[in-house]
Amino acid sequence: MKKVLSGLFAAFWTIFFFMTSVSFLWAAATPSPSDCPSCPSFGVQRFPAKKEAPPFTLKRLDGGSTTLSDCRGKPVVLFFWGSWCESCKEDIVLFEKLAEGKKDQISIFTVVVDGEREKRIRQIVEKVKITLPVLMVFKEKVIDTYEVRMIPMVVVINQEGFMVGKIVGQRDWSKPEAWSVIKELCGLH
Repeated sequence: MKKVLSGLFAAFWTIFFFMTSVSFLWAAATPSPSDCPSCPSFGVQRFPAKKEAPPFTLKRLDGGSTTLSDCRGKPVVLFFWGSWCESCKEDIVLFEKLAEGKKDQISIFTVVVDGEREKRIRQIVEKVKITLPVLMVFKEKVIDTYEVRMIPMVVVINQEGFMVGKIVGQRDWSKPEAWSVIKELCGLH
């Protein structure tokens, strides 16, 4: 009986120290809310540890291509959307307002997940008057590497190429709070 109790006691303390260590490491890796006070109210999901943005090269609707590495040194916002998504179209209009006067500080790309519907995408771009670059996903693994599970979804990447926040669902990107979130996440002044 003493051996069983002794074994249980040892197992308890092992588990206790393991859990304490894990929670300490998690707390150390989790960004402090003080570095992004606007994040909780805007629904920003932070990454618990530094996570480098997966590289990509995507075809643009205008015929060229964009590579993430071309944007190093400048924060990047990726807005994932689909041609069938009505709330996405509403958000794109708000992103256009957010981008006004900020293109020298940040790169904003709209990434349409159904690039094979190019004709439909062109109709939407004309109707909604999208001026932001439209990147199209065909068979690239961008949807998987960025863990796009629902749209609209936004990923914010800082100047060093690390993903610093993810926002899932519709938001009012025309509000001053949206710009505050991006500035706080990327350390802009």
